[in-house]
Amino acid sequence: MNDRRLVVVKNPNSTRAHRVDNEVINPLYAHGKPFVTLETRSPHTEDNIADMQEFLRDGDIALGVGGDGTGMQLTNAVLRSGLDIELGFLPYGNFNDLARVHGLRNPLDAYGDVATTELHPLTIDIDGEYWRDAPAYATMGWSAIAASQFGHTESRDRMRRGVGGTSLIPSLGQLARHYFEHRDEKLPSFHTSHSDVVRRAVTDIMAVNSPRVGAVVRSRENHYDQGDFGYREVDVSRILPNIPFGLRALFGRTPTSLRSKTSVEFDAPASVPIQTEGEFARPENVSRIDIYKDPAKSVTVIHR
Repeated sequence: MNDRRLVVVKNPNSTRAHRVDNEVINPLYAHGKPFVTLETRSPHTEDNIADMQEFLRDGDIALGVGGDGTGMQLTNAVLRSGLDIELGFLPYGNFNDLARVHGLRNPLDAYGDVATTELHPLTIDIDGEYWRDAPAYATMGWSAIAASQFGHTESRDRMRRGVGGTSLIPSLGQLARHYFEHRDEKLPSFHTSHSDVVRRAVTDIMAVNSPRVGAVVRSRENHYDQGDFGYREVDVSRILPNIPFGLRALFGRTPTSLRSKTSVEFDAPASVPIQTEGEFARPENVSRIDIYKDPAKSVTVIHR
């Protein structure tokens, strides 16, 4: 790593935050490795991104030690700063999609020989204004509302009580409960830039840049270093018609259409639930949302 500064970005609210000192901080101290830490302090995504932008320096190696939300915030901070920074992801959140696709085994990997990947994120504009970059995925609709529930303290406490492979069970149980409460909620009617047909029975729009979304939706395609992404519209309100899609998604065959850009245009300004890597928002009076890959925009990710 030469003289490059190692920055460990910790999220004290992540599901596995209680393990970070023993598994990340203490090994770095024990091996005499120099590093600095930055702890996220706010539940508000934009505040955390601004803190990271102010803290990071050109030439840093920055480790996101948390979940996908922490990794997404760090990715946005690096992209907005324009600094030459390499990113690494360690899995201490709920689903850890970023870390499981392009992650490190332990913090000491950052000081050794590692592979690098150029990650080209999804860029999202709302009504023509830049909103956020999503390294792995973005969704609108029911799945976004469901993702918002995982940030609650009681939800994280339930997941922390899971041990090993059982830690996913509380998450799936929570999704099931939320499904039956909200499955009939539809997105406002819309059409897209690739079709003039008006959709009125869609619960979800998925833009997938990663082979993993929320641990249970999986694809064999990895779009991180490509100029396209997977696009899918879903109506989850009925169980039986979605069983084939669910099984294909679970076993790595999520059917999507390739897009380099798509625009979702609503028939009337609307409140739209949207999330990227679990970080939820509900912007009001939205007329159009653009999702696209910018070939000139990328971050370097170190991984094993």
